[in-house]
Amino acid sequence: MSQGIFITATDTGVGKTVITAGLALALKEQGCRVGVMKPVQSGHSLSDPESDGMRLKAWTGVDDSIDEIVAYNFHLPVAPGLAAELAGETIDRSVILERLDRLAGKYDVVFVEGAGGLMVPLGSNWTIADLAGEIGWPLLIVARPLLGTVNHTVLTTLAARRLGLSPVGVILNGLRPEETEPSVEHNPRLIEAFAQIPVLGSVPWLADLSPEHLKESVLEHVDVAKLLHLLQREAS
Repeated sequence: MSQGIFITATDTGVGKTVITAGLALALKEQGCRVGVMKPVQSGHSLSDPESDGMRLKAWTGVDDSIDEIVAYNFHLPVAPGLAAELAGETIDRSVILERLDRLAGKYDVVFVEGAGGLMVPLGSNWTIADLAGEIGWPLLIVARPLLGTVNHTVLTTLAARRLGLSPVGVILNGLRPEETEPSVEHNPRLIEAFAQIPVLGSVPWLADLSPEHLKESVLEHVDVAKLLHLLQREAS
């Protein structure tokens, strides 16, 4: 598969980086050459081990430099578009697309992790959704597992389709053992019914974020074969 996946979420802090890395490792286990990209990030220095880009690099084991993985980095912990504005900078989509093109030439699949949700601004007149549209790859949505996730996920899916994007699946993420509210077991089927999108799995909250555990958790809790089938269908 010479293509990629754009990973977004229903909100910030939902666990896109964990899911992105876990999926990359799971597909590597299936024999795919997998790369990762975080086009824009904020809240850390570029080389901070806690930044999304560095976590992706460390967890997936790719040999690309952090400058190849992250096109724009801002230290201020606000949305990237605002961080760029306050820093007196402009996020240039052509820079992102050129770097992604170089990565795509090296791999069978590239996972591109967005920032926050779809409507996060990247400039005065464009958003993460616009970037995802220009890239043109299928969209995977990461969502919370608890009460409220049906509304958030359906809204995200509807907005994505209205903007011309192709959402192919949802992964619920981060359920803790003590979180036993009654909506949890019903949320996947309600999302599928109202958003008309498959829920590919529900990954529990992970205390161990080692690469091996990330990989095994995704292989156990996500229907990776179905994801591959959906991507192949989109490609055709």
